[in-house]
Amino acid sequence: MSEKAIAAKQLVVDEIKGKIENAKSVTLVGFDRMDVKEITDLRNKFREKDTEYKVYKNTMMRFAFEELGYTELIEDLKGSNALIFSNTELVDGPKIAVDYRKENDENADKLTLKSGIVEGNYQNSEQMMAIATLPGTEVLHSMLANVLQAPIRTLAGDLNNTISKLAIALNEVASKKENEAA
Repeated sequence: MSEKAIAAKQLVVDEIKGKIENAKSVTLVGFDRMDVKEITDLRNKFREKDTEYKVYKNTMMRFAFEELGYTELIEDLKGSNALIFSNTELVDGPKIAVDYRKENDENADKLTLKSGIVEGNYQNSEQMMAIATLPGTEVLHSMLANVLQAPIRTLAGDLNNTISKLAIALNEVASKKENEAA
């Protein structure tokens, strides 16, 4: 193999590595019997969420996975594969893939979630499916804020009720003393 061909292949491996390192999550999917229109439609769905669906040769992906230390992913490199790079929200790529699979029974056979990387950690197929069901980061942050605020809201309400009851009791005592004085 010529040095030029080796350099070109190394560029592809470096591209894959760069995309993996910059993505919030990476999903390895297998696609089978998908025609060009279906893949184009799927890519458009990914683009809407700042997510990229990219097909690479298995050999190039294997080299990238080895160089980055994600050897667990190599076992899933059988058949036609693509990588989904979620650049903004880590759940976007897996969620779009799972939603596509749910559109009809044929799609479930055509696109399979094999494994992935989330925040630098290997995830198997079941874990990637579970990640797809999670809400986005903003929703999780608001849920956490609500959980943290609940005890404070309860305490404030309880204090307000206690102060109100105390004010009513003092008002009644004052009224009673006025009546006794009169």
